[in-house]
Amino acid sequence: MTIKENTEMLLFRFSNYGKNSFINEHKAVIDEHGYVWMLKIGKRSSLTKLHAIKDAGGWLVLRSPKADGSVSYIARFTDVSEEEPSDFCYPRYYNDIFDGDEDEYYNPNAVYQWFKIESLAQMEETDVEHLVISKTGKIVNEIIGTTRTAVMFIKNNKPLVL
Repeated sequence: MTIKENTEMLLFRFSNYGKNSFINEHKAVIDEHGYVWMLKIGKRSSLTKLHAIKDAGGWLVLRSPKADGSVSYIARFTDVSEEEPSDFCYPRYYNDIFDGDEDEYYNPNAVYQWFKIESLAQMEETDVEHLVISKTGKIVNEIIGTTRTAVMFIKNNKPLVL
């Protein structure tokens, strides 16, 4: 599969929750059910922009913390919602977040956005080098270490073969 050049995408920086590996937990649910709902907590991203990205293929880049090697993963989402999924098809550790067991993560007033992910795989570093910020064209790898922004609208300046 090839992602055409200049395809609009979304980049999320993620962190692991306690002893739970974000990537492994989400992959396990995909392996069992064919998809997983991924939760994004915090500032609301424009639903208009998210739907435009979904319509362009639904590509989402997930970037691991520096402590985990700053590895990038490519995911494909097919739906986005601000309501908790009725099928509860998400990693079990999310229940800890909703129960308020970890004050650091739980906020009853927080904005929740859900992404239905149907595929998730590690990216080749040579492909990551071709990701740029949509508005400025700056290379993601050159600025991601100097910004605290957790969500970025990006695109690829070269076709990506997955």
